[in-house]
Amino acid sequence: MAGYSTLAKLLPDNVECFVLDSTPSTNDYLADQPFSNNTKVCIAREQTCGKGQYNRQWLSKKNSSILLSIRRNFSVNTLLNGLSLVVGLAVIEVLTKKYGINQLKLKWPNDVYFQTQKLAGILLESSVQNNTQSVIIGLGLNNDLGENFVCETPWIDLNQILQSTPNLEQLSAKLINKIIDYCGVFELQGLDAFQSKWREYDYLSGKPLELSYQDEKITGVANGINDEGALLIESDKGVIEAYSSEQIHLI
Repeated sequence: MAGYSTLAKLLPDNVECFVLDSTPSTNDYLADQPFSNNTKVCIAREQTCGKGQYNRQWLSKKNSSILLSIRRNFSVNTLLNGLSLVVGLAVIEVLTKKYGINQLKLKWPNDVYFQTQKLAGILLESSVQNNTQSVIIGLGLNNDLGENFVCETPWIDLNQILQSTPNLEQLSAKLINKIIDYCGVFELQGLDAFQSKWREYDYLSGKPLELSYQDEKITGVANGINDEGALLIESDKGVIEAYSSEQIHLI
């Protein structure tokens, strides 16, 4: 069972921490909190209505995954494009350097893959209050879902990758601290600071894609991102910039 009794002590002093047994959505829980300048974290043992991209549901079971959200404020002048990639790179750094997991990739714009299977997903939601951008960063990371877990997307969990599953409280603290750290760098230096690291873990690089573009179906090849985090696709119609993964799928 996931125990988070000392999680707050493992985080910076100015981070408010909420630990829940069950909640519909950790993102929604933080969205309902009063505005403050402090970074807030919510972690739950269970989500009953977890949220994924484009109103999809994030599937999980109780005590089987890391389910957390971080609410951090940014200046209104901060361009947030590419932040989901930066969060994904923070997750990969923790799993690679602290747990020795290799063969991790980041599937633009928000999924962490192990080989060809999804290990973690990221969901960002933002609003503007008091001249401040308040961003909620949701993270779901599969830990031990069990053999009978059913999901349309090919998935994997840490139990299948590691010889023993990690302590979820320790792993959660490492992930939260690294994401907060990377957010600070991103606010000061932008996406440029992470471009070389992104290229190292780009899952789609060189892969053929089909995209919906101006009422057409166009095929092309993924070729990195631009300085605003949009996916670059080389096609017969030239280089196309995709800002939504809903437009594209692998072929």
